[in-house]
Amino acid sequence: MSSVMQGILAIGDCITSGVSNCLGNSYPERVGMALNVPVKNCGKAMCSSREGIALLRDNESDEFDCVFIQFGLKDAYSTFKYSPNILYYPDNFMRKQLRSIVKKYKKICKKIGLNEILGTAKVVPEDDYRQNISAMVDRCHGKQVVLPEIIPSQELYRNESLQQYNKILEHIAKSRSNCLYVSLFDDFLKKIPEYYLDVGHPNESGYHHISEKILERLESQNNTISSE
Repeated sequence: MSSVMQGILAIGDCITSGVSNCLGNSYPERVGMALNVPVKNCGKAMCSSREGIALLRDNESDEFDCVFIQFGLKDAYSTFKYSPNILYYPDNFMRKQLRSIVKKYKKICKKIGLNEILGTAKVVPEDDYRQNISAMVDRCHGKQVVLPEIIPSQELYRNESLQQYNKILEHIAKSRSNCLYVSLFDDFLKKIPEYYLDVGHPNESGYHHISEKILERLESQNNTISSE
């Protein structure tokens, strides 16, 4: 595999970037080390697929012929229906101040019961998520794209929504010849809390599992191409 792959670009949220002792040693770095290819990890905490389009645009290069795209943990989160969304990328001072105001606003709305009265909505609705991921995949025309599943949360009430977003990822992957879908949800669900650093982030064991599953899918893809 390493003889045909030039490099890996990874865009995603905190699961891609890694946190705590796994920051800089997340699944993209582990796959890159196994294949002996360079990796550019552009995972950003709190980013959704909305930010992903700009992240890809600003970091894509011919150096990278394999792109990992992993968003959904934030996209599928339910929040107050009339809460504005302030992007985390590209970031600036004004956006940081606005996010602080919006955060306080959402807390007040929840406390006084507006969530129940006026309703909640996903941070990125399913149709928008589908469009965003599809746009990123299509932008990677001619490159291998890897779409890892969103892993489950230990806040189990969130997992039904996460599974719906995984179905969108799977459909996108099946509809494009350059996409590999990597199943992770059920594996992690069986390994709660063994694979977790905290409520939602993988630990060393979790990242090892993700990287091994991606390597297996890449190996399988290469074997299929070689036999044709």
